[in-house]
Amino acid sequence: EKTDTADVMNRYRLIWDDVVYQPGSITVVAYNADGSRAGERTVHTAGKPSRLVLTANRDSLDANGEDLAYITVSVVDKNGVPVPGDSRRVKFKVDGAGEFVATANGDPTSLLPFQNPEMDLFSGAATAIVSSGNNPGVVRLRATAPGVSPAVIEIPVK
Repeated sequence: EKTDTADVMNRYRLIWDDVVYQPGSITVVAYNADGSRAGERTVHTAGKPSRLVLTANRDSLDANGEDLAYITVSVVDKNGVPVPGDSRRVKFKVDGAGEFVATANGDPTSLLPFQNPEMDLFSGAATAIVSSGNNPGVVRLRATAPGVSPAVIEIPVK
């Protein structure tokens, strides 16, 4: 039996061919098999890039010299809406009770070294990794980039 290539390409994708792009908001509502609402998500068109935002995967680190936190850096507009197409270079500086380990952006074509404390954003984001030191305190990561306000995040080291 011959398989239609278009069918294979679209089998696991949600596609709305009749939705025309225009700035604003769009809401998608998912329904389960019995027709009741199972989920909803709204996305908004981003405005001009305004500031960096840092979000850590951890609330604290152990003071053992090897505990890691993965911190996402992204660019948002003045209303906090992520700017998905931003690719500016972000520089990182770590001080306090920890140190910079690496950074990455998920771009398979990026040739920037992971060990340097700077990375281009890919689809508006990148990740920095910091490690704890051997003494309690606070590890502080500062991110800066041209044209947007910087961001600082502090993670307790216990």
